[in-house]
Amino acid sequence: MALLKLPPETLIQIFDHVGSSYFRSDLSRLTVCKQWSEFAHTACFRDLYVTQKTLRRLLSSPYVESSLRLVKNSVETLDLNLKGFEDWDSIPLSGHDPQAVNVWNGAHGHAVRATWTTELNNDLLYLAAIIQQSRRLRILRIQATSELHPLLRFLERRDYLFLSTICAFLSVSNLTSLELDLCGTRLIPHQSQERGEGIHVCTSIAALLTTLRRLRLRMRSICADVLRTPQHCTDLKLNEMLINLSLSNESPVTTSAAHATCCGSSTGGFLQLKADMEKQAQVLVAQMAAPKIVRILTHALPRIEMRAFDVLTGRNVALSEGAEWDDEGEVIEDQVSADESEISDLSSDDDE
Repeated sequence: MALLKLPPETLIQIFDHVGSSYFRSDLSRLTVCKQWSEFAHTACFRDLYVTQKTLRRLLSSPYVESSLRLVKNSVETLDLNLKGFEDWDSIPLSGHDPQAVNVWNGAHGHAVRATWTTELNNDLLYLAAIIQQSRRLRILRIQATSELHPLLRFLERRDYLFLSTICAFLSVSNLTSLELDLCGTRLIPHQSQERGEGIHVCTSIAALLTTLRRLRLRMRSICADVLRTPQHCTDLKLNEMLINLSLSNESPVTTSAAHATCCGSSTGGFLQLKADMEKQAQVLVAQMAAPKIVRILTHALPRIEMRAFDVLTGRNVALSEGAEWDDEGEVIEDQVSADESEISDLSSDDDE
């Protein structure tokens, strides 16, 4: 094949330009020939999209060692999408059975999902251990949405990610972009040492601010420590920082909305959390070399409209329904007090 006669550095550029999605859409494209396969596998694993099911299949595969070696040596972007427990057929019940909700909310249902939760976090920790060895990974995205039964809409909301699992991913070095949208689950302690003061996910994230260029966060519990860096840190490369304190639209069956709560035992409620986050964001901006966009997002009643406090301009912005967090929006004039009054009704997580 004439193409493969080109210099290796040229072939790398060509396969990188083709992109990983081309090979993932048809895996037979990986096996044209041996030399082709070497370049194709590297390109295929450069951008890796993983769900909890594909991760389980990967770790159960007879080719797991070679696959994980490619992950370690090739992946530059890891996109992890989690949806909670999905194996609802493991207990043979009809979704229309009036006892189904009681079964899943009962001891047996809890035990089945608890076992799955441990297995999921073990799989994730295995993956985290692999990417901790990677020198190429630059972009990490983790999205964890609420656990939903396709028919039973009244199951108790359940958390399924361990604190230690997320902290393991945050131990990856060389990250330049971090996106954590964990609105579907709180980070639950798993080992006894996690229940003390030794592990705090916000400080683990803050430790990455000296290398990150981009940070996007939404978590059910958060505090201003997530934006706190040593005072001597200046000229940070971070130029984009978006923190969404709104938990609205996190589930298609949720008709109300809540905001994130403050880590620990803070008694100031949501308004205090919002004020603390905005104040610390202003401190962080002064340490950034070239900030482009810095926002703290919330929502306002009665229509659960998204709001963003633009730290760089000191203005509040209204975002349209379904807008991206960084959309330009419309500046709100003289409505800060009204918005604070509205959001104060949602100062605590209403599903706890």
